[in-house]
Amino acid sequence: MAIQYFAKVTASDHEVLQRTVKHYPLSSYADWHLKEMSRMSDWRSRRHTIKMVPVTPQEFEDYCKQKGVPSDIITFKAFVCEKGGG
Repeated sequence: MAIQYFAKVTASDHEVLQRTVKHYPLSSYADWHLKEMSRMSDWRSRRHTIKMVPVTPQEFEDYCKQKGVPSDIITFKAFVCEKGGG
């Protein structure tokens, strides 16, 4: 069974990530959360396992500096997978 990794962020962290991560969703936390829940439901219906990965803006910033990579949505998603064990 495949595992899908999703970022678990707080509302205040969501706002920080909107300012610091290039192409991060600009929708409100509530809208973003609903969309993510819908995506999770879709993956579950395909018999995938969902793993929520707690992420903070500081962790992501440190990761980008350590790896020398840009702070964009692609790197963010890769970070979530890597931190989640994928």
